[in-house]
Formats: sequence, structure tokens, C-alpha cells
Amino acid sequence: MKLHAYNDVLTGLSNRRLFVESLEDRVARCRRYGDNCAVLFLDVDKLKAINDEHGHAAGDALLVRLAEILKTHTRTTDVVARIGGDEFGLLLDNLNGDQVADKIDFLLQQLAKENISHEGRKLPLSASIGYCFIGPKDTTDGLMSRADAAMYRAKDKPE
Repeated sequence: MKLHAYNDVLTGLSNRRLFVESLEDRVARCRRYGDNCAVLFLDVDKLKAINDEHGHAAGDALLVRLAEILKTHTRTTDVVARIGGDEFGLLLDNLNGDQVADKIDFLLQQLAKENISHEGRKLPLSASIGYCFIGPKDTTDGLMSRADAAMYRAKDKPE
């Protein structure tokens, strides 16, 4: 059996382990050089319902397509990872708050345009995204908690 220490087998993206290591590096760089980095968490909307109604193969197809969209619309210097289940993390360097908000809006628009076709059925693709910026005293765990909380706040917003 081949060990996939840093890659998610389903999507081919970085996995949680590599994401955390990359985040640790970003935290150190931000402290040392004053760089900025946004930490984004993305959660697929209604994936459980899709899995229940259409099967896990449909949910997997949706996750694979989401990964493709994220990789297509991020820079090669950005980190895009599947954190687990239906959660993804992104590390975006050198963007201000307005640029991050614009990037999130753009990604959500790209997802909204998608209808995944699986066994003749159209599956909608939507997600909720929250973010925070690395501050001078932040820890990796604290940042992951803040980004996760921001994602849940985004999920709770009425459409």
C-alpha cells in the first residue's frame, strides 16, 4: 500500500497534515517578516443530503469537482487542501481584506455556476466560506478555530 502522507486520495489536493504544516510556516513568516496571509475554511453545503439521496459516489464526484475549481481559481503559491470530509482549507498570501472578500465572492460564483452531473442527475454545488488573517500572536490551532468559526458564521447567514 502506498503512503499518502501529504495528499488527499480522493481529490489529489494537499491533506490536513500538509495544510497544518503550511500554516505553521505561514505563521512563522508573518511574525518574522510582517507578511499577511488569509486562512479560509470552506464547507460544502448539503453534502450529507446529497450522499443520502444519491449515494456517496455522487458526493465524491461533487468533492472532486470542487477541488478542481479551487485549484483552477487559485494561484500556484496558494495552499488548497481538503481538511477532511466536506471541509477545505486555503492559505492565500499577500491579499488585503477587500481582495480576500472579492476572491470568496468569485469562488462562490464559480461554484454556483456548476451543476455536477452524476448518473444523469444534476447536483448543485454550493459552499460556505469563512476567513481570518494571521495576526502576530496567533497559533496554528487558534487560527484553525477562528477560520472554522468564521465559516460557520457564513453558513448561518441567510441567503
